[in-house]
Amino acid sequence: MRISEPAGRKMLISWLVQWSMCPEDRLGYDPTMCRVPNPDDADVGGSNSDKVDDKRYTIDCYDDKSQETTTYITKRTIMSADDMLGRHTRCFVATRHSGSGTESSANEVVIKDAWSPAKHPPLEDPRDEIKLLRKIHDTFEQDTPDHIYPNMLVGSHVRLDQKDKSAIDTTDAIFNAAGVDRIDPPSDPGTTSAWSQQPLRAHRRIVMSPVGHSIKTVKNEAELIIVLVEAMNCYSSVLSQCGVLHRDISTNNILVVRDGENKIPRGLLIDFDFAVNVDTHERSARPERSGTMPFMSIANILNLDTPRTALDDWESLLYVVCWLATVGITSSHRVPDAELGKKPIKYWRIGSPEEIAIAKRTHMHSDVIFQSNIVEEFREQYKLLPRFAIALHKALFGNVNCPGAVLGLKVYGGDSSDDDDDDDSFNGDSGDSGNKPTGGPNDPLVKRSAHVDEILANLEKVLGKFKRKAIAVL
Repeated sequence: MRISEPAGRKMLISWLVQWSMCPEDRLGYDPTMCRVPNPDDADVGGSNSDKVDDKRYTIDCYDDKSQETTTYITKRTIMSADDMLGRHTRCFVATRHSGSGTESSANEVVIKDAWSPAKHPPLEDPRDEIKLLRKIHDTFEQDTPDHIYPNMLVGSHVRLDQKDKSAIDTTDAIFNAAGVDRIDPPSDPGTTSAWSQQPLRAHRRIVMSPVGHSIKTVKNEAELIIVLVEAMNCYSSVLSQCGVLHRDISTNNILVVRDGENKIPRGLLIDFDFAVNVDTHERSARPERSGTMPFMSIANILNLDTPRTALDDWESLLYVVCWLATVGITSSHRVPDAELGKKPIKYWRIGSPEEIAIAKRTHMHSDVIFQSNIVEEFREQYKLLPRFAIALHKALFGNVNCPGAVLGLKVYGGDSSDDDDDDDSFNGDSGDSGNKPTGGPNDPLVKRSAHVDEILANLEKVLGKFKRKAIAVL
């Protein structure tokens, strides 16, 4: 279209007229979510009107179990999504909309609105987060655990009225409304694709409690350890009692929950978008790369042909600890990007997946390499976190049956099941760090799948030990 020519200008005007007369659902508006004026914003349209927290909405949330719709009004936005593509996850703190204008923080909930990857048909997708959270809710409602967990109150796919019938809001529905067929994107990420080649995504909306805060809100390393331990306690219960493998332990998916300013914080595990149901006995899943790159396990990054087990998520926990201890857990401790760029840990997020996996294999292979390359780069004010990281590393990579992260080298000289409350020291040689990606039967990351229960038992001991130490510090 050339607007310098009469035909081009005519076409532009025609489009503008059609857009002005087009039904809102064809333009992409979601009628179940409406913007409302912020009563606290006296400068509507002024300099403060672009702040994320100034945008408030009424949101209709349908529950596919009760088949009822509840309307909530948002109080603040805690995650926004500005990109057109991807999961477009948005999260809001909200309360039930009574129409009276009164609000109570005691009844606050979190609304998660996301376009999650889906399989066709979406309602039969076994990876549906709504189904998994409902399974967790129903299990823990009968047998309430000591830890907190994401308690889903309302959940369903968003439905829109189109052509006098209700349809699930998916990328297919969007393309159908435009008269175009959606095409699955090419499997090779390097292949050029047409604009109509988009993955199938389903619009899901979930209402949960309790309301948590970013892990960056912890006040010190002791609080961080307690929060991480609580979140992993939830992880273990969800796996053992519900048969759900999380597969995305990261800094964004562990929240801090406080019942009072001076009370010990609690840890909340969230975001089951990548979670899967697993076999009751095997507690593993078919290989499939998922998660957040700096925190993904080596086997996950390389997509090794070995079952994904709980150990992959525990390995992610170790990377979370190392990352936060290096970059700083509070704003006053934060390491500038320029300084972070000089630390070996930067290679956990730079380069191809294979290069990142090689870096992690090298760093994890022995206690000597791990401590000299990673632990010694922790912020100097941390005293507990180095010992916590070393203990997790020992349990994960120091098992005598599958030591290290590279082929053929013994790493630790003792029995990794030792639970001495005060001795975190090791002996043994680091050896050559030969770091080629493998995945063969002698790869320690493949061999450890035969020793999951033993390694998990040692990891659980580490959690209990360091939670006691952290509480004693507080």
